[in-house]
Amino acid sequence: MEEKPYYIERRGGTVVLSTTSFRAERGSVLHSGVFNRELASSLSAGAVIVVISFFFALYFRITVPYLIAVIFLFASLFVLFRVFVFREPVLETIFDREKGTITISMKRTAGSKTVSYLLSELAGIRVGHISLQPENLDAVQLVERVAVQHGTVIPGFGKTEDFYTVELDFGEKKVVVFSAGERRRAEAVIAGLQRAADWLIPGTAGRT
Repeated sequence: MEEKPYYIERRGGTVVLSTTSFRAERGSVLHSGVFNRELASSLSAGAVIVVISFFFALYFRITVPYLIAVIFLFASLFVLFRVFVFREPVLETIFDREKGTITISMKRTAGSKTVSYLLSELAGIRVGHISLQPENLDAVQLVERVAVQHGTVIPGFGKTEDFYTVELDFGEKKVVVFSAGERRRAEAVIAGLQRAADWLIPGTAGRT
């Protein structure tokens, strides 16, 4: 079963949309398939193990029980780094009917950021589309040639990326609260919000 990158919950007079998928921008030169949070967690856990082993080796002899302990320690450190240090930021959008507000909070490991809008100013919730093309084709081709020479293939690198977003329409201002590579995912979020609360979306959700 496909895991949804978002969660919609109704809490009394509020509707909460939580998601880790809200960016509509090109990723790093290091493709997510090459360098990701799991790899970062592994490297960090490995670095800690190396430091501990260095000091341990100065005073003790490396034995089999120590190596077994290192394996369990590495696994524990990997989980800790992945969950608490390299966890993905979460964007939480709270529609509060009683207070008449829409509160958007981005929760990260190092602090959070919150902005609020009036629910009465919401003109609609719509599907938007953003297409990003490579800015420097020469650099992309150079990286691809080097990768091929080293027997490495970077899936999707240098290709045009399409994002379908869920936008809160406040007239002159549009706020993205969800983003995905497929339109059906964005439409599913809007449909979920409609099911959670009929009062949430003024009129019919539009599409661009």
